[in-house]
Amino acid sequence: MNILQKILEHKKVEIESLKVSYPVDQLITGISEKNYDNRSLYNSLSENNINIIAEIKKASPSKGVIQENFQPLKIAMEYFEGGASAISILTDEKFFQGKIDYLTAIRTVVKIPLLRKDFIVDEYQVYQSKFYGADAILLIGKALSISNLKSLLKLSEKLGLDVLYEIHDHEDLVKGIEAGVKIFGVNNRDLETFDVDNTNVLNFLNLIPEDSILVSESGIGSKKDLDTLNNKGINNFLIGEFLMTSNDRISKIKELLE
Repeated sequence: MNILQKILEHKKVEIESLKVSYPVDQLITGISEKNYDNRSLYNSLSENNINIIAEIKKASPSKGVIQENFQPLKIAMEYFEGGASAISILTDEKFFQGKIDYLTAIRTVVKIPLLRKDFIVDEYQVYQSKFYGADAILLIGKALSISNLKSLLKLSEKLGLDVLYEIHDHEDLVKGIEAGVKIFGVNNRDLETFDVDNTNVLNFLNLIPEDSILVSESGIGSKKDLDTLNNKGINNFLIGEFLMTSNDRISKIKELLE
């Protein structure tokens, strides 16, 4: 069993428990009361030659704890000040030491879209994402059937959530095109070996629909890495560990955007 399968098995159990402790009807009622302002990830990623989705991530299965002195609100404000177009927030607790409450708290201190990055396989999690203040959610091609993907996309659209659809290969791509995905994210990290090849995104550059957006995920370790891809037509980047481990995140983002 690879790490994705292991996470998904745990996620199913976690979701069933949540449905009992916090029923979906309560989430739906809460959503109607919250009245969040509209922040479009699609629009935010359409604005500049280089757009960065800066990621808040305490730990990962492959690297362990990435940031010991973890202050999500401070990190979010640094990303915002540095010029990030959006912020990705890991909310999985067991494997990434995240918390869904970070969405609600961070929303109060920044004005850019928030992407909930988790392993979303159930409509319950879509309602949950909206309730806690996400503007967009991550859906992973490898974790979803075409019918499941379509139903999650439909509900997301109904709730005003953008979707970043993560692909690894051509099979994922075909599924996303059929479902009508608007934002494709290419994960340059192999889910089984965790090896990274940041040029993997280039394999999909001319294959996504014309009105769709392409995001390069993982593998940016320097300004040179970003510029190499940008010069070949990649404008959008999701960057995590490189920023999380920086001593000056504001300057680092500004440098990447130059």
